[in-house]
Amino acid sequence: KSGYEDACAAAKERGESLLAYSSRTHSFDIEAIFSDPWFSRGHTPLDATFFVDGPGVRDGCGKKIGDGRCDVELNIDEFGFDGGDCCASTCNHPYCGLGTINYAFGTNVSSVGGGDGYQSCLDPSMETIEILFNFIDLDDSTDSTDSFPFLRVECDGVTHLTLNIVEIMDNKTETIYVSDGSSCTVGVTTASAWDAMNYTIYHNKIGGVNNNAIITKGNIYRSNKSSTFQLVPRCYLKKLRDYIDINQIYANERTPQRMVITDYLIGNGTKSIEALTSECENPFFIEQYALAVTYVSAKIAKVDIPNISSIANVFPEEMQDNRIHCSWSFVRCKSGHITSLSLGYSGMKGTLATEVGLLSKLTSLYMHDNSLSGPIPSELGNMSSLEWL
Repeated sequence: KSGYEDACAAAKERGESLLAYSSRTHSFDIEAIFSDPWFSRGHTPLDATFFVDGPGVRDGCGKKIGDGRCDVELNIDEFGFDGGDCCASTCNHPYCGLGTINYAFGTNVSSVGGGDGYQSCLDPSMETIEILFNFIDLDDSTDSTDSFPFLRVECDGVTHLTLNIVEIMDNKTETIYVSDGSSCTVGVTTASAWDAMNYTIYHNKIGGVNNNAIITKGNIYRSNKSSTFQLVPRCYLKKLRDYIDINQIYANERTPQRMVITDYLIGNGTKSIEALTSECENPFFIEQYALAVTYVSAKIAKVDIPNISSIANVFPEEMQDNRIHCSWSFVRCKSGHITSLSLGYSGMKGTLATEVGLLSKLTSLYMHDNSLSGPIPSELGNMSSLEWL
């Protein structure tokens, strides 16, 4: 206000030596002064923001880290991407993301109410999903923001995107930044009995593939429709990529492999990403996956698999309640590795999965007195430790 760009020069002109202080200003504890409260020379509490001097730093003056608004100047790693303000899963204020979208799905949406979201999220720890509207056909009589279909995307209970849908979004995409392993719901509320649309949701750039279709929702007419899905965590993809086709990880959801991944390993959104990541660090992760797939494939006849709603209807109680595979009654282990699998007289009526070959320490496999069908996996011939079959 005094015309000075340098606050210290202004103070010197007025003969003032003290402008502001913290409880540790005189302790020379540089780290502590960044977190302690600051006060004016008249002892009034101050909001203090610190910047490392350099090009563009003055543009950030007056901006605050962690205030719920994404500031471009602070949206870098050095400032924690504005204290998390720029991404839905890290912003912690009630007005996070509000009124920030004027352009989405390649369309200017400001004339139809704009939208809420986090298009400026740059945090590399986030995963990206993409929504493509395959077609949109709306009632021609819609002429107000209250008459358009409404799109809402929520992941892990946090709203990531809301906006009105217009026809020119047809065949266009929008990218959304979400936490690794997120459980998401994409909901569309139609405004007219004549509104119709179809969309596909993709998980972008996993396993070297640009787009992996998670789900396609088609023919949304006259009602409120939603799609719920969970992203396969990054560490699971790294663990499984040598044993499954990553390109198809979201396809054919009712296969034994997919059921084991979503219902058993991931838990259909019931586990935190911390718990999921911890399981990835389990040295017997692949053996548990192989054992679960072997059990499901053998237990269910192939024609019945599409009708299985949950793996809970397949696994015995001990497998559901206890994740320590070596404690299961039909499993024997040595140093954590599965050495024996006894599933005789178990009502098996499916097939023996090729994943049994991943049980590299297996010495005995008992599947007698069941109604198994299908080919014998060639992988059995490569199991050098197998002695009894």
